[in-house]
Amino acid sequence: MNLLFFEGVIILAITYGLIALRGLKRFSVHPWEAMLIGAALMMVFGVVSPSQAIDSINFNVIIFLASLFTIAAALEVSGFFSWLAYILIRSSSTTKDLIIKVFFSSAVLSLGLSNDGIAGSVTPILTEIKQKADIDIKPLLYALAFGVTIGSVLLPIGNPQNLLIALESNLKDPFINFLKYLLVPTIISLVLTYFLILKLFGKRVKNKIPKATLIKNPPKFDKKLTYLALGILCVLIPLYFITEIFPISVYLTPVTMTLAGALIIYVSSRKRKEILYRVNWSIMLLFVGLFIVSYGALHSGVISYLISFLPSQFTLIGIFIGGILISQVISNVPAVAIYIPILLGLGVTNPIYWVALAASTTIAGNLTVMGAASNFIISESAEKRKVEGFKFLEFIKYGVLVTFLDAAVYFFWLSFI
Repeated sequence: MNLLFFEGVIILAITYGLIALRGLKRFSVHPWEAMLIGAALMMVFGVVSPSQAIDSINFNVIIFLASLFTIAAALEVSGFFSWLAYILIRSSSTTKDLIIKVFFSSAVLSLGLSNDGIAGSVTPILTEIKQKADIDIKPLLYALAFGVTIGSVLLPIGNPQNLLIALESNLKDPFINFLKYLLVPTIISLVLTYFLILKLFGKRVKNKIPKATLIKNPPKFDKKLTYLALGILCVLIPLYFITEIFPISVYLTPVTMTLAGALIIYVSSRKRKEILYRVNWSIMLLFVGLFIVSYGALHSGVISYLISFLPSQFTLIGIFIGGILISQVISNVPAVAIYIPILLGLGVTNPIYWVALAASTTIAGNLTVMGAASNFIISESAEKRKVEGFKFLEFIKYGVLVTFLDAAVYFFWLSFI
């Protein structure tokens, strides 16, 4: 073990330590800031040279995320999400009715617009419901958190860690394989989790919604921008599958197609500046730092050292336990970034192991607040609007049962397959 190795270990400990401590109220370092600090330290101490740092960045991932978040931002700017929330409220008589709509609609929306994007867009709407209708919002916040997490498992574009697996692993035809292996358990998990939420919150979900306190007319939304963004999304998702089945051109990839969709929005809309502002750029910065830190861990020999402690053949139970637990310490995106080179080093090619990694690290977000960035987005967004967010122990109280249920469904289904 040389100096480079020890420098890599120390920098990784600092980086992921900062992420692990982010749940403390007085500790304000965000994951993307921690990753950039780690990336800077890797270069300052010579673990990675500046040229190596640039080469380590997968710009396909960055471009894809920026393009996808542009579509989500366009729908938010257009007022579509506010209009949708109004429709959901007006058609609900009790909190129970609203929960089923928030839970399943957020799960479906996260399929194509990412869980973080939906979490950030829907939470302000729920807090507005609280202020106008004076209902118990906590079950709705949990329904949103669990909905975006489980729903995002199904496709590579559902969340950043899935996208990382799709673009960085040796998984062939990621969209087809994700849908093939994860469709059935995701549907089962959503249905069972919904009934579990009703059981966990008991009488709190039976409160009536006083519609008299709500506005009578639906909020206006920019129909042109909404139809444009939804139309692009409806074209892109089928194309992802079609181009995997029929490779029309090497240049027609999910990255180039999504970029084209984003450019159409920027060129066509007069609200391009507002859309650009609403894009979640912090996720892109997180990935830039993540690529550099991960390369530093590989180049310094830390990854090889970790591999030496693993069995010669990975097991599904090992991936599920490891993915869920590690995600609680460093969050799911960094956990996947560590797992990918390990699995590649072990020569893992079976697609079931890769989708198992995606499923385990994603549903890990249901265990604790620290398990997924979407949980923090929901909690912080609620607190900014003077509504109580998630409490650490309270989240575990509900999340441990949800996570155990979801993990069991995915594990036994993939084992059966």
